[in-house]
Amino acid sequence: MGKPRLGWGARGVGRRSTWRVAVATAGLVLLAWGPTARAAEPGRGALPQGLGAFAEYDCVQPLPTAPGHPARFTMGDSNGLLHVYEARGTGYAEIWASRYLEGAVLALHVADVNDDGVQEIVVATDRGRVHLFAVEGFASLWSNVPGEYAGLSAATVANVDDDPQPELILCAGGRLVIFDAKDQFEEWRSEQTGLAASDILVADVDGDDQQELVLSDGYVFDARLHSLEWQSPEGFGDRLGALDLDGDNILELIGEFNGRYLKVFDVDLRRAKSLKP
Repeated sequence: MGKPRLGWGARGVGRRSTWRVAVATAGLVLLAWGPTARAAEPGRGALPQGLGAFAEYDCVQPLPTAPGHPARFTMGDSNGLLHVYEARGTGYAEIWASRYLEGAVLALHVADVNDDGVQEIVVATDRGRVHLFAVEGFASLWSNVPGEYAGLSAATVANVDDDPQPELILCAGGRLVIFDAKDQFEEWRSEQTGLAASDILVADVDGDDQQELVLSDGYVFDARLHSLEWQSPEGFGDRLGALDLDGDNILELIGEFNGRYLKVFDVDLRRAKSLKP
């Protein structure tokens, strides 16, 4: 029996921890957490296989390297610093560290967000700062204005409009924000306030062939029209994933609570899902 994978996060540019899902003939769904190395993406190396939960960390990302050059990865920490490590023998050594980035690093992505054909390191901090760094030489390319956002609780990268580059999707200052990093302006911010998502998933979770922006605190927005499609009476969890669990060609939303407990939602039916046969 095959083992389809469920990936957490947006995603498009995203995370690497996976669930292994096996569906028995009786209809029972078994989900088991399995440590996996992050698969290599085009132009990027694989994340080193660390012990324990290392492969699950959001703020660790592999960096692109030229053929024959040592592997590199970048890591953001709670002290507000971005680090770059390079393979040395059987381990890694730090080759660069940033200045203080004004807040603990809460999200880290590597993607071409300004449509220049080169990937950038995208860093978001809990105090509302967003920074772009070059993947070669690690020069600072751009930072948002200090004080623009009172804080950030979640950030991801995904293409949600008609231009070629992905946008920054932020839960910023209690609102959902779509930010164009190429021209450096807000494309949209939600009317809803008080949002406090810890995770954002970008996926078609209701079968309408349009992506939704799913916030872990229970909000679902249309990614293009920006309309609020559903405000759940309960949150969806701390981390979000999606997979079709019943063969209806519509993704179910799977939320993880407290680092271990799972709950499944049918967003198209606006309810939690029972997996009983």
